[in-house]
Amino acid sequence: MYIKQSKKMLALDILDILRRYTDADHSLSQKQIEEILRKDYDMVVDRKSIKRNILDLIDMGIDIQCSERTRMVYSQDSGEREEQSICTGFYLQREIMDCEIQFLIDSVQNADYISDRQREELVQKLEALSSMHFRKTARVRGIRKERSVNNQLFYSLEIIRDAIANHKMVRFLYKGFQYGATGVTEKFSEHVVTPIDTEICDGRYLLYVENASGDEETYRIDYISEMKVIKTTGVRRYWNRVDPDTAVERTVVFRTCEEMIPSFVDRFGEDSLRVGRSDDGWLQVSVRTNYDRALDFAMRNTMDTAIVEPKALRDRVVDRLRHGLDGYNDDSFGKVG
Repeated sequence: MYIKQSKKMLALDILDILRRYTDADHSLSQKQIEEILRKDYDMVVDRKSIKRNILDLIDMGIDIQCSERTRMVYSQDSGEREEQSICTGFYLQREIMDCEIQFLIDSVQNADYISDRQREELVQKLEALSSMHFRKTARVRGIRKERSVNNQLFYSLEIIRDAIANHKMVRFLYKGFQYGATGVTEKFSEHVVTPIDTEICDGRYLLYVENASGDEETYRIDYISEMKVIKTTGVRRYWNRVDPDTAVERTVVFRTCEEMIPSFVDRFGEDSLRVGRSDDGWLQVSVRTNYDRALDFAMRNTMDTAIVEPKALRDRVVDRLRHGLDGYNDDSFGKVG
């Protein structure tokens, strides 16, 4: 039960009730609001006060909607029966839909780089964006307790956000791994860089930076700790440099099968594809993309996809495949002792 409230807080209490109990599918009548105020807030008010405060909230810009119905009443002026529209239920119009909240919850629960405690707190915050009725239908899996995750993730993100906005440099420790007499152990190295951007790629939260030489480097944010801002401005060579393999879109032609078309759409977008059929029965898919993305896609799908043009990019795929095959053909590769 809530502590007894002053009637000066009535408007805020009503807003809290609408936020907790209502949505577009669940409204509350003035009588129901009156009962909740009496039971949970130890406050006795009449329905006129409730309606007046709801109208005040609407005047302040709070998006409160109501369900209307028509009834027949006698006019005070003419004494004749006439129609009158009345509100039978009020609800708070949400800025975010329940399906959107569910999507965000699913994304959070599948983010392995977030600690269990932070993941649970985020899910609770997302659930609070809707009414109590959402919690009854929300799909929330049990939090897994099997990972060791960096608890400094959001602390690092806040510093990264500020550093990118103000072109500041940062110093941090980065976790790596090494193999020695005791097996695989963690090792930490210090880095001083200028953050450029962040991206979630293949389930990993990545930080793109510019190092002191002006070259781009990539780090996993969940491997970063002890991050601090150390300078007001960082090097800016990266922003003025264009890497043709990543920044320039060109036409790349693939040979593939029909089953791979959904993968092409997912990776490159439907509008960028031009599909035809070659004489040997394979599909030829032309894509406008940069070379790095095309190369990555080809390497991930070598069983069903091959680059036809440009030849230089096709040769890069062949070189990588040959290099990988060399490891299997070398009898000494991977032997211990």
